[in-house]
Parts: sequence; structure tokens; C-alpha cells
Amino acid sequence: MSRITSKNPGTGSPVVIRDATEQDLSRMASDMIRYLPDGLFPHLGNHFVRRWMKTFLTERFGIALVAVSDDEQPIGFLIGSTNQVRHIADVLANQKWGLLLSGLAALSIRPRVLLHFLGTRARPYARRLLGRTASPVSSDRVIPSPAVITSLVVLPDRRGEGIGVFLMDAFLKRATADHARLAELATAAGAKGAGKFYEKHGWTCVEQRFSKDGMATSIYHRYLQ
Repeated sequence: MSRITSKNPGTGSPVVIRDATEQDLSRMASDMIRYLPDGLFPHLGNHFVRRWMKTFLTERFGIALVAVSDDEQPIGFLIGSTNQVRHIADVLANQKWGLLLSGLAALSIRPRVLLHFLGTRARPYARRLLGRTASPVSSDRVIPSPAVITSLVVLPDRRGEGIGVFLMDAFLKRATADHARLAELATAAGAKGAGKFYEKHGWTCVEQRFSKDGMATSIYHRYLQ
């Protein structure tokens, strides 16, 4: 993706949206751990989160975007996929052993996280990571699947300036170009989540469920085509 420059409507200063690079991953991981701490992955530490985020750079259907200010300072990021089913299949085919070893190393030095993992996720993760990988699918065949925004973070002192909208719009344009018909995301339900933000920008809450950690979560959809 070429660099996309948008004018901040509040300040008039430019905001650049560009593809993330490996050099961005450490900062992105730190920001995710700090500002999106729910779920398992943030509790596995910066090294694992960087390793996981890298899959969004290397796999065909992954997207990793960074928002930077006019002085090139990172002020937000988004990771997701334009086809969630294919992205997960590609990650399992190409990256599962590296992710497995990195995850085991992280769990081995975090006994409380390990106990929580064993009680909430061990069986489904074992089936997914250690199960037989599906047969490769030819590159010209795309399995129908929603595009999914996995994480969207804007630094607290830059919120309310439209940066999240710039990141989201760049993602949706890429998803549309990749023939996705539906986009999906999850956020914490109620005041803890960003549901009002997404509803303001055309997303519809279609379901509420509890995560494996017992947190109430809202699922949002937005049709693209």
C-alpha cells in the first residue's frame, strides 16, 4: 500500500496511514499490551505478540497498518485480515510451529497465565495447532469469509481526531478490493468497549457473547458490497 495522507479535521495537520514494517512491531505490541490488555495474547508478553503480529505482515490476507503524525511518530495501528478463514489457514500452514514454540516459551515463565490457559483454551488451541493442516488451496480460490479487524489502537492523547476512522477506512478499502463482502470486529460490551464509535461509523451490533475469560463482548458487522 502506498502512503495515504489525510488531513486531521481538528488540527489540519497531516496523518499518514502506511503499511507496518517489522521495525514497527515492537511499538505496536507494547501499545496493544497497554491499551488492549484483555484476552490471552497480551499476557504472553511483547516477544510473543510481536511474533503473532508479524503474521499479518507476511501472510497474503493479513493487513497491518500504522498511523503516523507529520513528524513520523506512531499514533495508532490496525491489524486484521481481508479473509479470516484463509488467513488462519495460511498461518497454521506456514507459521504454526514458530507460534507454538513462542507461546510455550511465554507460558513457561508465567505460571499464572499457564494455569489460566490450561483451564480455558488448552484443548481448542491444541486441536487447532497440532491437528492436521488442511490441504493447500490454490491462490486463485478464495474461501468466502468476513474481513476481520483484530485490533485497532489509537494513543489516548490523539483520540477524537479521526485517526481511528482513517485506519478503519484504509482497512475497509483493502478488504473491498480483496472482494470481501462483510467486515467483522469484536469489542468489549458496554462502556468498556468502543461500540458507540463503531455504530457512529456504520457498524451494526449483531451479537453479544462471553469470551473465554468471561468478558461480555459485542460482535459488529458492516456490509461492504
